[in-house]
Amino acid sequence: MDTAAQAWMTALDRFAASQPGGFHRSGPGGTTELVTTAPMPLLNGVFSTVRKADAEEVAAFASSPRLASVAWSVQVRGEEVDDRIVRTAEGHGLLQRMTLPFMLKELTGDDLRGSGSDGLVVRRIPAGEGDLYRTTMAAGYEGPAELFSVFSAPSLIGHPSMRAYLCEVEGVPVATSFGVLVDDLVGVFNIAVPPAHRRRGYGWAATAAVLSDAHAAGARTAFLHASPLGVPLYQAMGFDLAEHWTIFAP
Repeated sequence: MDTAAQAWMTALDRFAASQPGGFHRSGPGGTTELVTTAPMPLLNGVFSTVRKADAEEVAAFASSPRLASVAWSVQVRGEEVDDRIVRTAEGHGLLQRMTLPFMLKELTGDDLRGSGSDGLVVRRIPAGEGDLYRTTMAAGYEGPAELFSVFSAPSLIGHPSMRAYLCEVEGVPVATSFGVLVDDLVGVFNIAVPPAHRRRGYGWAATAAVLSDAHAAGARTAFLHASPLGVPLYQAMGFDLAEHWTIFAP
């Protein structure tokens, strides 16, 4: 579990490093300051990926002037949080407290993908198709396309440890996914299905593409953060709930 949590942080560090203006630093107490420039608080802020967060280090990192330019959050593992961390978050206006499931799956040769009987095609996209990926992902999350530009940068899609996937039916994009290889683990991100195409197995297929290609590349464990609504899908695919993380956001 500790290895997977650190791999998740490594994946986000690489994401930040791929973005103009991105920044990350880590302290000896297991705390990371992360600025990806994404306009989402869950992708910027102060993160602790050790079992017991260092409250003093979290407070010090939360005072970074770099965070003033982005929407950000404080994230720690577990549901029991040191009161000092709660006060730090509140002191920076991070008053919304929520939990997020962290899930794991051991990969096997059975994690294979393929085209469905309805003509579904799942393919890894090149950096040159970033705009199509961005608009499809935005439609899946039901947000403005410009907010998702950071996920379609050529430096990200073309990164040697990262793979972006697009699901299509008769040339129409119906889902996205994204995988980040970290040693023998793979992080699953950006599972998005536009409303008109939901409940047809496209999210499953997009996720399976990440898992099967990662297994072929040597990954043996997959990790992801799931929304509460996404938990049943991932459980059906063999993911187990490892723990909850606590997030303090604006």
